[in-house]
Amino acid sequence: MRTLTPNYLALGDSISIDDYTEVRGGGAVSQFGRLIDARLVQDLTRDGNTTGAVIDSLDRVNIAPQLATVTAGGNDFLQFTFSLAGLSPGERSARAMSEVGAIESRLETIAVYLKRFDCPVIWNTVYDPSDGNDALAAEMGIPRELRAAFDTINDAHKSIAQRHGFVLCDLEKLFHRHGVQAQDTWITMQIEPNYAGATAIAQEWRRLYAAI
Repeated sequence: MRTLTPNYLALGDSISIDDYTEVRGGGAVSQFGRLIDARLVQDLTRDGNTTGAVIDSLDRVNIAPQLATVTAGGNDFLQFTFSLAGLSPGERSARAMSEVGAIESRLETIAVYLKRFDCPVIWNTVYDPSDGNDALAAEMGIPRELRAAFDTINDAHKSIAQRHGFVLCDLEKLFHRHGVQAQDTWITMQIEPNYAGATAIAQEWRRLYAAI
């Protein structure tokens, strides 16, 4: 059930934060909190947060949320991608897919925790700064054989949202054609959301929340 002025809990990574927007209060969480006139906002999002770090942050939740957003998984993908440098393409692919299973397990832990609050949860996929261009991704340090692992992480996000009755926000779809090389890019520093990107996320969250 939607609450008019909810207590809002934000969990996740730099997709949600102000830092890369170059605008005070310009991040997705900050903008969204204002758009919905949140009564309280507990923002536990941090630059570099992996799914494991998000789980660690759950111990710091000190509000009874009536709404939550989660952005997680992208840093896990980058972390294991760079750790697999030097392996053959086949070895990288196999190791990556095993890592994806662990990421999905941690995402499930976060979902189960939020389920106890019986509140709307806006659960997000990970956007793709390369806009699906494997050659560009390779220039950014992401080998093409890891595309399947990236897609599987987003498939896991979609499955978790459906299984738990969360509201899915498909950031990969939302950001399509706004990648790092797009004329109207929503990306800065190769992977971070700029102000336009953060604004688009906040507005999409508001649209989804209003439809509940």
